[in-house]
Amino acid sequence: MGESTTGREPVGLAGAWALIVGPGGSRGHSMLIAVCALGGGVGAVLLAPPYWTSWQLLVALLLAVDVIGGVAANALPAGRRWYHRPERSLVSRALFFGGHVLHPVLLVLVFDARWEWGLLLFGSMLLAATSVLLAPIDVALAVGLIATTAALTLVLTVFGGPPEGLVWLAVAYFLKLIVGHATPETPSAATAVGSDAAR
Repeated sequence: MGESTTGREPVGLAGAWALIVGPGGSRGHSMLIAVCALGGGVGAVLLAPPYWTSWQLLVALLLAVDVIGGVAANALPAGRRWYHRPERSLVSRALFFGGHVLHPVLLVLVFDARWEWGLLLFGSMLLAATSVLLAPIDVALAVGLIATTAALTLVLTVFGGPPEGLVWLAVAYFLKLIVGHATPETPSAATAVGSDAAR
């Protein structure tokens, strides 16, 4: 019921979740993603400056659910296999990364971040993600970690850095999209997962 007869395109209510986290993941993995998402939302509220409005608290909570939950979802094997499946188009990949322009836009509009900083956050993410996607698969993770380090150094120090109470968002934004989403599962990791499943 949760998956199609082809075993590729998930359908139904369970399939809607699988389209986000990747089909074939375990119930434990789904629970981990949910806990990370909810914990991220709670953490964002606890770290909020006392002068934030209710609207700012709500936006920060939703952003945290997305990026903190996304760090876990994109790092797990099912998510990596799903997002790096051979039949996924280049347009689909571009739309995924491009859609994350919403985060810096909200930071500028809702939290008064400098527009130059928002542009730097989005632009450095695109550049870092592209470098990972173009790298050979066996060095993609290393490239992703180096690119994340460089991008974080920039966004945490240039143009005033992130707004108060939102340093975590810049960190999770890069971990989700560069180290998580852009980095494919290595052949050795895939083999190890397959061996464990066969036992």
